[in-house]
Amino acid sequence: MDINCNVTTLEAQTQINSTIYHLVKMVSMCVSCTLNTVLSVPLLVVITRSPSLLRHTRFLLLSHLLLCYNLQQFLWTIKAVLLRSREGILVTQCLIFSAATQACSMVDLFLSTALAVDRFVAVSWPLRYELLMCPQRKRAAVVAIWSLSAVLSSVALCISLNTIQVNFPLSRCRPLILRPCLSGTSALVLYCIVGTAVVVPLCSLTMLGCFCKLCWDMCAGRLCTKRACVTLTLQAAQTILFSVPVVMDSYLTPGYFHSDALDIATTIIYNLGVSLIPLVYGYRSRELQKRIRQAAHRIKVNNEN
Repeated sequence: MDINCNVTTLEAQTQINSTIYHLVKMVSMCVSCTLNTVLSVPLLVVITRSPSLLRHTRFLLLSHLLLCYNLQQFLWTIKAVLLRSREGILVTQCLIFSAATQACSMVDLFLSTALAVDRFVAVSWPLRYELLMCPQRKRAAVVAIWSLSAVLSSVALCISLNTIQVNFPLSRCRPLILRPCLSGTSALVLYCIVGTAVVVPLCSLTMLGCFCKLCWDMCAGRLCTKRACVTLTLQAAQTILFSVPVVMDSYLTPGYFHSDALDIATTIIYNLGVSLIPLVYGYRSRELQKRIRQAAHRIKVNNEN
């Protein structure tokens, strides 16, 4: 552990008044969490109550993606409320919150990649799609995504708890603020750098490849419709908005580059990217639109009766 790991050194990294900082974070997270819940709940209800929809790979992945995003937003909101009410949380609590949210981020990234691959297979090999995306492979993929993310985050949490042997209150809770507590060759730093340098580029390149293939098909005239153009544009925007904060919160970027203002900006950008998920993958689906209208009609008839 570095000799500079003390409250004074870590507090020196703050630039904005703590009261204002925590208030802005709490308000933005509460608004984002409420908005995403309102957008996601109708989709989750429709998908989970329709076994025929869950048999489709994209709807199965979408349901898990929406569930994971809402769980992550809920954790971030709890952390923001705790920081606002207590003006800080202990280092151990911060590490646990960070590990949980990072696990959700990895699940989000893996599920988004799986959705991109699913669309690529559906467009490239439509006749062999059902064979390639059989129920056993779909279930195995979902279990593997959640399990791998949990294992990677648990290992990082165990290393961090064993490496950082202090437990004083922190006025900010983000992994990089603890950088003075770690040496450049710390096991935690090396593990996080290698993990981020492998996972994020691999998933991003996979999504980019699938995106380029769909764009190529559009240019060839096979998918050249206004609806397809809008959907692909929204998918590209969502991927960019999601990826930027993931990289910014990693150990790949220098510690001096981070600040309170940048932290607030990346949080808002990430929340904006999250808000596009149900809009891009859910409400633009004609099948889900039909199911939602049917559900709304049933509710209306029941209320009249």
